Amino acid sequence: MSYSELVGWMFNLERFGIKLGLDNMTEFSSRIGNPHQDFRSIHVTGTNGKGSVCAFTASILKEHGLKVGLYTSPHLVDFRERVKVNGRDMPERDVVRIGNDLRGEMLSMAEESPEKQLTFFEFTTGLAFRYFGEQKVDIAVVEVGMGGRLDATNIIVPEVAAITRIGLEHTNYLGHTIQEIAREKAGIIKDRARVVTCERAPEALQVISSTCHKKQAELRRIGNDFDISDVRQTLAGTAFDYKGSIAYQGLRTRLLGSHQAENAAAAIAIVEYLADSGIAANESEIRKGLRKTNWPGRMDIVSKSPLVIFDGSHNPDGISRTVSCFNELGITPLTYIIACMDDKDARGIVRALTPTAAKMIVTQAKYKRALAANKLEGIVKSIFTGPTIVFDDSNAALDHGIENLEGKGLCAIGSLYLVGEALQWWHNRRGKR
Repeated sequence: MSYSELVGWMFNLERFGIKLGLDNMTEFSSRIGNPHQDFRSIHVTGTNGKGSVCAFTASILKEHGLKVGLYTSPHLVDFRERVKVNGRDMPERDVVRIGNDLRGEMLSMAEESPEKQLTFFEFTTGLAFRYFGEQKVDIAVVEVGMGGRLDATNIIVPEVAAITRIGLEHTNYLGHTIQEIAREKAGIIKDRARVVTCERAPEALQVISSTCHKKQAELRRIGNDFDISDVRQTLAGTAFDYKGSIAYQGLRTRLLGSHQAENAAAAIAIVEYLADSGIAANESEIRKGLRKTNWPGRMDIVSKSPLVIFDGSHNPDGISRTVSCFNELGITPLTYIIACMDDKDARGIVRALTPTAAKMIVTQAKYKRALAANKLEGIVKSIFTGPTIVFDDSNAALDHGIENLEGKGLCAIGSLYLVGEALQWWHNRRGKR
């Protein structure tokens, strides 16, 4: 298979849906040589911010001189973005070579029993771990796909487990309360583990703390063992002070938002833990790592004149934090281009956006789980009383938005799949000039 054929075949595995559980992943990993045992790892879960924590951590460790794998999801434009070594996407030739090899093992499992059919995420996790093993990475930073306890990535035994802020998400799979979801997230905590969290809410923190106590795991939490202060934001990024095992003043990142200061602090706390394992990043490496961290599609200002922002926040909590940042920066009201997946809280997302919206342009991403634009339009019009227009095609929505701006700028938001399409649209638009 060629690269495009293989990627198409992998995405066709999505028809098998989501299967939470480790039996198939454990067997698959055994069949391909248990590559996850060939490298050290960091494991990160949470509802909002886990990708940013992974990106910050990987960047700092790279500055320390390590060969660092990074596994995140979803991608924005190209599948290879999910699997990186030292910031570089997995080459197409390696996706093809490893993917075709692992495909045979997957088909053998499926032939033995329909119950052994792998999902898309299980297969791609095996692919990523095999690549990291082949590349002889010193350490891999691994983002959980969904939940934690039964996620395919949970076959690893990490140096440090990290849990970001927790909110209601994937309630059909993870539970209908914060406590239930926190219990699933805390499932990545292994016996005698070292754990970092930037969760502050008592209802989730109690679950994390209780799990650590049962597992005899050591917990460092924000507001107690490390913290941030004096957070300053501009369109150029975020500055903050940090106090943990060591105190740092005037740390800077290009990522926007006080929540990114928290995510960066979690990454520093992870790195501080690693000093006990012989990985002792110094202040210069931490500062450079934070400054160089690039995480596209998250409050991503792609243009300042006109102001154009792409943000992949896709739940009410994440949207609320984004909107709070926009208000602090003084760039509201905005024209919002909004799309959602059909399993997200679209009504909550719209409510969070409404106070800062000059206009809403409703659309849908080209993805099978996308909420239909006409359904989202009905939700928007039931909440937002300002001007609303709908386009089934995201490119048409983006074209209309930038040519008919109201407010202080344009922001595409509500879905990482929409942001991926917006980034491609922006690249094509700039290329035509």
